[in-house]
Amino acid sequence: MPRFFLSSGAPENGTFIITGDDAKHISFSLRMRRGEHLVVCDGEGTDYDCEITDMDGQQVVLTILRAQPTVTESPVKIRLYQSVPKGDKFEYIVQKAVELGVSEIVPVYSSRCIVKPDAKSEEKRIARLGRIAEEAAKQCGRGIIPRVLPHMRYADAVKACGDVPSFICYEDERSYSLKTYLHELAQKEKTALQFFVGPEGGYAPEEIALAAEYSIPSTKLGPRILRSETASGFVLASVAYEFEL
Repeated sequence: MPRFFLSSGAPENGTFIITGDDAKHISFSLRMRRGEHLVVCDGEGTDYDCEITDMDGQQVVLTILRAQPTVTESPVKIRLYQSVPKGDKFEYIVQKAVELGVSEIVPVYSSRCIVKPDAKSEEKRIARLGRIAEEAAKQCGRGIIPRVLPHMRYADAVKACGDVPSFICYEDERSYSLKTYLHELAQKEKTALQFFVGPEGGYAPEEIALAAEYSIPSTKLGPRILRSETASGFVLASVAYEFEL
């Protein structure tokens, strides 16, 4: 069933009104008609099964049939600190991370990033990534639209982790595995998690040392070295296996 996120209207009135691009998509791309059903999500964990009662191409009026809690969200709130890769890889990372359950994504500039911060293009980049996150959330039935936050320098990101359980993916880690970390986290019944994925060239030793100073352990992701655009998906799938399946 088609899924959209709330843009206007009040559930207590028994109706929603969808406008803008979503209204055009419903009317002209999906070619939906009066009497057909779709789902509206409030972005806070509630889904509304709705019936189209009126439409004119510019807006779609929906009558709420029933409300129910979203069942597609991870029990763990997950923030990904992703070092910025070159090209359009970040778009792929955002799309797949949203599908796999991430809650927030922070672009990070670490020392080996090929791409450097550009204040002029940063706002447009974040806006585009936000749109990609929204489309992915609709496609996979998420109950929220994961946020793509403003970029951070690596050192600032490490310092921002606070008391939230966090780890850093590191190909040179030999003993402490992701499997062990997640199992220990599940035993503690934690409901939030943060992790770092490096750029194409990986992390510099001094960056791993800085993370250790803030009690952020490094973990290995298995015997193979994963690409930057693969590692986050591997971690998120592992989190889903540990906490959801």
